[in-house]
Amino acid sequence: MLAMLSFFRARRWYWVCQFLGWGGFVLTQVQAHLVLQRYAPGVVLRLVLAASLGLLLTHAYRALLLRFQVLRARVGWQLGVALLGLLGLSVGLNVAYVGVSLLTGEAVRWVGWSAFSFSVVGMGRYLVVWILAYHFFALGEWLAHAQVSQLRAEAARRQAELDLLRSQINPHFLFNALNSVRALTLPDPHRARTAVTQLADLLRYTLNYEQRQLSPLADELAAVRDYLSLEQTRFGPERLRFAVAVPDDLLAWPVPPAALLTLVENAVKHGISARPGGGELRLAARASAAGTLGLVVSQPGHLPAPGAVPPPPTRRGGLGLANTRQRLRALYGDAAGLTLGEEPVGTVVARLDLPAVSTSELSPA
Repeated sequence: MLAMLSFFRARRWYWVCQFLGWGGFVLTQVQAHLVLQRYAPGVVLRLVLAASLGLLLTHAYRALLLRFQVLRARVGWQLGVALLGLLGLSVGLNVAYVGVSLLTGEAVRWVGWSAFSFSVVGMGRYLVVWILAYHFFALGEWLAHAQVSQLRAEAARRQAELDLLRSQINPHFLFNALNSVRALTLPDPHRARTAVTQLADLLRYTLNYEQRQLSPLADELAAVRDYLSLEQTRFGPERLRFAVAVPDDLLAWPVPPAALLTLVENAVKHGISARPGGGELRLAARASAAGTLGLVVSQPGHLPAPGAVPPPPTRRGGLGLANTRQRLRALYGDAAGLTLGEEPVGTVVARLDLPAVSTSELSPA
């Protein structure tokens, strides 16, 4: 019983249209009998039985279409099947109507092939509406399902790419942080304990960020400060200096987890650490009138000259930047961007532009 209810519920509109259509057939035929003054007490019963047979035959026709996947064939092939189906259904219903008349005791006499052909054409007027409506409805439903399947496949592909990029990015941060802690263990145990706490916070953030696509800028900045403190302990406060200028009203802005952290890590590894005298890393945030958030990371250094052969990405951080760009594309499409430039000369600037999103898009940690 439950299976039958589930069957009818899944095809509710199909059955509603079936009953409405064949019910309309009965009403129009009754009206025609009344207008032609041919109404008899058994007419309604015969029409109801004929409509029931019509419902069964059209349902069988539908089952054959689904069984042989006719609705996925070319339009010309479907048109041929529809014409044959129209002829077969009309002939079948006329024969069935004669059978019903005999069962109900009505006298039936043969009046010739011309009259029978006329009756077949008359019944075809009703059936052609059913066949066209069903074919167009089924075709539209199939196209909608195909589009949904395509969108789901695209979403799954993007999610798989995003998961792969995250798995590539996580070790990049963790190995550098562990090296910083190792450098502190013997010379300064107190600082090592502080660094362990900072590393624990950083690990918690980088391991948990895979559970969300966006997180508040405040959380990202806390991870950035932990990372910079660890690196400052390793390089020394004179060699690595940093300044963070982020207005409080931007701290709740949703950003992709570890995107800003990637820029900061690249700035330290390929800018500050590459200079014997170190330098100052600056991080600033500003919202534009267009509703975008601009995050800027700058440090002393130089970009490769135009036309020069770039170093391998695993050494210069190109892999991390490329992964970040792909993450931005997967999350925002073309609405976000990551640019790298040298302005003024001797200062490398990485800029991350992010559109505003609803806070409801933030997933719980």
